[in-house]
Amino acid sequence: MNGPGYLAVAIQPGWNTDENIFHDWYNTEHGPLRLRLPFIETGDRYKAVDGERPQWSAVYDVSDLSWLDKRIYTRLREERSLREKAIMSTFESLDRKIYSLVSVRGEFNGPPQVTRAVSMRINESDLAEFNKWYEEEHTDMMAKVPGWIRTRRFKMVVGGINGMPPAGQVECLAVHDFQAKNGLNGSEHRAAMDTPWRTKMMSKVQWKESRTWGYHLTFDKLEEPPSSVICTDGAELRFQLEGNPADPIVVCVNSIMTNLHIWDEVATDLIKGINGKTFRVLRYNSRGYSQQTEKSNHTNFDLLADDLEYLLQRLNLDKVYTVMGVSMGGVTAINFAIRHPDLLEKFVACDCNVASSPANSQAWAERVELAKSKGMAELAKATVNRWFTPENHDSPNAKKVLPMAQQANFDGFEQNTSALGDYDLKPHVANIKTPGLLIAGEGDGKLPEALQKFGIPNTTFQSIPKAGHLPFLENHAAFMEALAGFL
Repeated sequence: MNGPGYLAVAIQPGWNTDENIFHDWYNTEHGPLRLRLPFIETGDRYKAVDGERPQWSAVYDVSDLSWLDKRIYTRLREERSLREKAIMSTFESLDRKIYSLVSVRGEFNGPPQVTRAVSMRINESDLAEFNKWYEEEHTDMMAKVPGWIRTRRFKMVVGGINGMPPAGQVECLAVHDFQAKNGLNGSEHRAAMDTPWRTKMMSKVQWKESRTWGYHLTFDKLEEPPSSVICTDGAELRFQLEGNPADPIVVCVNSIMTNLHIWDEVATDLIKGINGKTFRVLRYNSRGYSQQTEKSNHTNFDLLADDLEYLLQRLNLDKVYTVMGVSMGGVTAINFAIRHPDLLEKFVACDCNVASSPANSQAWAERVELAKSKGMAELAKATVNRWFTPENHDSPNAKKVLPMAQQANFDGFEQNTSALGDYDLKPHVANIKTPGLLIAGEGDGKLPEALQKFGIPNTTFQSIPKAGHLPFLENHAAFMEALAGFL
């Protein structure tokens, strides 16, 4: 499936479909999410004007159909938002078809006000004559119908509700575009529908459907804040990409309750160069730090790993050199190596574990209750004191992290604790082929011992002295020395 084409989706709302929610979802979420993809050139909605069902359709011009098989597109359906799942469950029918472009007659840049879509199935043995009739007679006659703008012809490559045609048959689609005031069903149109050649070809058509649609709306591209990517379910990933575009890329993934700025010093050193090697650095706020929309899916580590995959796709980064994360970000880095091994060469996981435990789950539940009862500011103070060793509780970096944690969104925090309280990567780590570095601050409780028992092949472990849960903020020099030896 490649080359230019056409994606057509027809929907019949159900008896319990809320019309206002249906249109708001389609107009502000579903369509705009697709329009921001570079290979989706146009997107328009139409309403049936022929009294037939389905009553609604959306059509998209696609520059290259091969993109529709890639994750940047397929994830739109695999990672539907909560709102999308809810509204789609009420539909009576949804018929989605994909067509490759055969020919175009006429030029037009805007959405036509009326389209006549004619689908026919014909035996492959009759296809050459069918195409000849369409190109040499029928389209010429349709072009004489008042208000005609353009005719495009397509061949089905992905079937909808009724599937693909039987073996030996081809489904062809002709989309005739017209102005609002037109001569459909008038004398010129009737003449095009009544010729000896057409009569002959219609006798060979195995199935035919004709629909007439009136223009309803053109989708807008989804607006994203500067330096941010909105995931398919509405979660926002604010990012910062710095350094020489020719340098290998290191991705830095933050912990719960922190943002991309915990990596400021690390990023500066990597960009300037360590051991004579310079790097480009991508940092981003993992989902959950800022306000999450009501439609966002519940956080888990597969979703967190796939968020990074999506961010790389949106930034046109085919592969990165290293994914490095701490705490929640460390688990994300390991899971990224599990789920997307072709997208990275190395990983670094700091102060994390490969599975939750009942004690860990209970601890996160207690922290959620503390935040509920006394607020994020109180939780942040206790958290930062736990992360840093006692001698560094009043250090500049501890004072830098405290407001980050205080400003973390509670709803996002609670969702992230659900992920941290219930995950298990142990069944998968033995299959990791990507070389890795495991790091822990020696003062981070039992984690230094735990990291050495992960059982991940091709990994080495480094303990950072005089440091706790965020070792690069307590003993930056030792951390960078360990990192330099690995990178």
